[in-house]
Amino acid sequence: MNGAGPGAAAPRQTNRAMITVVAMMATTVVLTDQTIAAIALPHMQGGLSASQDQISWVMTTYFMAQAVTMAATGWLAGRIGRKQVFIISLSGFAACAILSGNAESLGEILFYRAFQGVFSAPVIPISQALMLDSYPPEQHGKALSIWGVGVIFAPVVSPVIGGWLTEDYGWEWIFYVSVPFAIFSVIAGISVIRETPLNLERRFDWTGFIAIGLALGALQLMLDRGTTEGWFDSTEIVIEALIVVAGFYFFVVHSLTTDHPFISPAIFADRNMVLGLFFMLILGIFVLSMNVVVPLFLQNLRGYPVLTAGLIMAPRGIGSMISLALAGWLMRRFDSRLVIAFGFLNVAFSSYLFSTFTLDVGVAEFVFAIFFNGAGVGLIFVPLTAISFITLPPHLRTEGSTLTSQFRVYGAGIGISVMVSVLSRTSVIAHAELTEAVNPYNPLMRAPFLPQHWTILTDTGRLALEQEISRQASSIGFLNDFNLLLWGSLISIPMLLLLRNKAPA
Repeated sequence: MNGAGPGAAAPRQTNRAMITVVAMMATTVVLTDQTIAAIALPHMQGGLSASQDQISWVMTTYFMAQAVTMAATGWLAGRIGRKQVFIISLSGFAACAILSGNAESLGEILFYRAFQGVFSAPVIPISQALMLDSYPPEQHGKALSIWGVGVIFAPVVSPVIGGWLTEDYGWEWIFYVSVPFAIFSVIAGISVIRETPLNLERRFDWTGFIAIGLALGALQLMLDRGTTEGWFDSTEIVIEALIVVAGFYFFVVHSLTTDHPFISPAIFADRNMVLGLFFMLILGIFVLSMNVVVPLFLQNLRGYPVLTAGLIMAPRGIGSMISLALAGWLMRRFDSRLVIAFGFLNVAFSSYLFSTFTLDVGVAEFVFAIFFNGAGVGLIFVPLTAISFITLPPHLRTEGSTLTSQFRVYGAGIGISVMVSVLSRTSVIAHAELTEAVNPYNPLMRAPFLPQHWTILTDTGRLALEQEISRQASSIGFLNDFNLLLWGSLISIPMLLLLRNKAPA
């Protein structure tokens, strides 16, 4: 991976503006594909005859494949050149987008989404490395803020565009829309990006790659299927758990004893990078998973049309863009750790507001809460990225960029699985507890204020009552998700003190 590092890159490239455009466009295309799919999940659920748990696999399969493949970016860049990897990745991404839109079953779309995740994996770390290489070290904060606009622009436009396309043309178009932008990035990339020197001497650690791939894949599958399979009462879940433990153990032992490890051990000797990877994982789990949880709440419980749900989600991206613009200014005046902590406080405040919502919550309250969630993302992302690299040797920068993206992406996949699992499990428990109160001996069931259409004396009344119990039980499940996000954000703040705010003299 070192062959693709900044020392080998082209900091002397003169067309910095065009490289910035290409890097931002490519990043926006890949991230838009992630977030735009989230808004259409309820419609895809019906079109593909899938359950709520199963349709979330459209997201988690993508994230899992992307995260597993992403760590190979540095080796691929050294083997065939960073420019070639970038072009091939975007081309394959566009082809898989077309195939995903043409899918006619859950199995088909999961297969194509997995390959789309594989092709998309190198795009974000290479785009980030291109930005860092095109700007001098003293302007890296500025470069990351500019590039971050592409990262955050996707949540602004994708819910609205995704809602409009789904409502007027069908969910298939949420995949087709990315194709022309990917093609533009390919053509522009061919013109303006310089190729990096090859590093044919470094061998690829297939053993380590397979071990970590099996571990991450089994973990994602276990989290996805745990609730439906009864967790460790299921032989499948037990086998997956054993694969996770064995895979991680073998990966660590192998990495410490081989001459050519899959991930350079020097990365883990840098405390800021290790902690940065941890916080990127937290960012994915507790923040980015909201891309799936909130649209499900808006459409399945509040009953908003998909376009309305997209418009309600848009202020999240606006909050992120505003905070991104402020992040660089705040970093110059305050300790970066304080800026990150302020970001987590924004996320916690937003999650607290969500945890107080009932099924009658209005649009204004939702927009207010989702704005602060987005603001937290921007305030966390820029200073966390900068502080993660502040003590990292330059020759490890490309590998570090890859790992930070990998941890953030895989964290989002884990977060979605955990949130859907908590939602499903607690909804079932709440449904059982609420149903226990529905009997002719409960005085509340005979109360004068109980609506007549909820009577337990007729089939129609019992059906209406069951529907309302299901809605309330699902609402409790979502509130438990929001409480988990609240406490996860608050617990993360004290650990920021472990980060160094500047490189050692």
